Amino acid sequence: MLEVRHMALRGIDVSSHQGAINWEEVKSQIDFAIIRCGYAGDLKAYDDKQFIYNATECTRLGIPFGVYLYSYAQNVENAKSEVAHTLRLVKDFKLTYPIFYDVEDPQYQAGLSNELLTEICNTYCSEIEAAGYYVGIYSSLNWFRTKLNSPTLDRYDKWVAQWNSIDQADFTHGMWQYSSDGSITGITGRVDMDIAYYDYPEIIKSAGLNGFQKPEPEPEPEPEPSCEELLNTANQKIDELQKENNQLREELKDLQNMEPEKIDAELIFTCPKKATYYLSLDKGDELYYKAGSVDKQNGS
Repeated sequence: MLEVRHMALRGIDVSSHQGAINWEEVKSQIDFAIIRCGYAGDLKAYDDKQFIYNATECTRLGIPFGVYLYSYAQNVENAKSEVAHTLRLVKDFKLTYPIFYDVEDPQYQAGLSNELLTEICNTYCSEIEAAGYYVGIYSSLNWFRTKLNSPTLDRYDKWVAQWNSIDQADFTHGMWQYSSDGSITGITGRVDMDIAYYDYPEIIKSAGLNGFQKPEPEPEPEPEPSCEELLNTANQKIDELQKENNQLREELKDLQNMEPEKIDAELIFTCPKKATYYLSLDKGDELYYKAGSVDKQNGS
């Protein structure tokens, strides 16, 4: 029984050694995959022959994945070439898991000093990070304890290889490779098995890394007003309405005190009795009518 901590997302790491993988069968058995993109410096001959296929299939099927590059670097210039190699291969893919730098080679790196190995790792990781990617280091538990143990590497995530039923790493790390002889339907032969302790897709997307756009922060909610603030607002509104009401009252008084409009017009003629009258008017003349009394004596 495996002993795990925090969350336990189960995955695999693969390379051309697994041949052509049937990812449709694999998908339901894992939470993620770490795919080798290549090894050594930036030459196409060093690309993993199955990388494009594996990355394309994981993208098509929605399988979360990251990559690793197997290092042969023996100096800083080699490490920089391995940076270029990695970036050339991953630029067309959205990685929801980190880029890991696999530092463990027994022939080219075991004899290097701890200081030089640390400088190689810092060079690779800092340049990958500067390019906007989440980066980490892969190695064995023994190498992390004895060779890659500089505090300057603590800022980078670690993926620890220890083939055991119990994770015995006594330092902070995000992933554990617990077996090299796993069995997965859809893969011929054995395959490395891993556990991730962190929700890498959430971490990476939230930080806007690996080609993802950082989400806009949610606006701060408006604080609920206190009872005193609500009362002050209500009193202010009442004062405003009272002022408007007083102003309307004054305007009404002014209207009531106004005299009817007087028309200043010259009297042109009167109509002493009922009859038909004809007037000659010029353009612009105005005609006013005013009712008057009737002269009853004349029968008007």
